[in-house]
Amino acid sequence: MIKMNKDKLLKNLLSNVEQLNFSRIKDLDFVRKDKQLRYFDDKEISIMIIEYFLEQNKASIQKQSTKVKKINRTTLKIHSLLSHQLHQDLKHKDFFKKVFMFLSLEKNFPTILDYFFSMSSNMWSVAGDTSTDINYYSKRVILCTVYSKIFIKLITVHNYDASMIEEDIHNELNKVKKFNELKSKILSPDILSVFKKFSPSSNKKEGRGF
Repeated sequence: MIKMNKDKLLKNLLSNVEQLNFSRIKDLDFVRKDKQLRYFDDKEISIMIIEYFLEQNKASIQKQSTKVKKINRTTLKIHSLLSHQLHQDLKHKDFFKKVFMFLSLEKNFPTILDYFFSMSSNMWSVAGDTSTDINYYSKRVILCTVYSKIFIKLITVHNYDASMIEEDIHNELNKVKKFNELKSKILSPDILSVFKKFSPSSNKKEGRGF
């Protein structure tokens, strides 16, 4: 299925979220009548369009690069990127809810985990992160946890709205800050040197933020 047709199919699905059931996606007229889809079953079509939707979503964060470059502090850059992405997610709340319900029913957890980690990694890349030591992984795991926690709340809480996003981001990033303050007191230089031995590069750079 060529890109243009995927775009068209996705647009139609987003416009018909209430009738959408990924397990029976061919019940929708415009899907059933699409000649290119006649040889695919419901599951194959659903996985195809879900993966396309998630890839488009992950790539869209790159468009924030120009805006983020004007922000000086790394934590504020991450805050801005989280805010942008979660507001975008909220616009497609019902669609996302059905996407993740379908993936969960299919036990397709790798796709779910990959989405959150890749999105978090993309945010750090846009924020200008160049770390190659243990911080490369810790930053992404921490941001993945922050993003996924707010995202799940966004799609599961019935009355969740845009006014709650900023407060949730602030609260979660503040928890990270407090954790890092505690971590710096607990971890001695000797212990940190052990972790750094597992760095993917011998040419290590200390990362900033988180």
